[in-house]
Amino acid sequence: MSLVQYVGDHTRRVECSCGRCADVGDKPDPTGHTVDMFFFKAVAKGEPDAKAFEKLARTHSGEFAAMDPFDGKEHSYIELGAWIGDQGVALLFMALGSLLGLFKVITPNALPVPDHLKQQMAGQGMVTCKYMEASDGTEAMEDGEVAVSVAP
Repeated sequence: MSLVQYVGDHTRRVECSCGRCADVGDKPDPTGHTVDMFFFKAVAKGEPDAKAFEKLARTHSGEFAAMDPFDGKEHSYIELGAWIGDQGVALLFMALGSLLGLFKVITPNALPVPDHLKQQMAGQGMVTCKYMEASDGTEAMEDGEVAVSVAP
């Protein structure tokens, strides 16, 4: 099975959050299984496995660029899109990695800026992920400090 197929088999896009699409409604997000990817939200489906996901990602050769999403650096959906072959699949890859506890997803929603600037920032690549080294909710930082991620 390819990485792209695995991501497709184990994620599903849910309501768009761009503010302009018709699929935004008043349905609550699925509890505990939703990642806000800024452009849309994603949920896990089936029974994804962190080890299988990581193995497929580590052996993926890259479509248009070589990279390592597990190198501890931030990677944008644009960069991951070149590696995986599609920016939409890259966003779902990031979401699945987050749902499996492997990645921290960072979007402009974390910044105190107006919505129109958030949209512009996201369009220019400021939707990123970073590999979380430890499985206990802590993130190893380059300077040796540890940042703790708290799930909502």
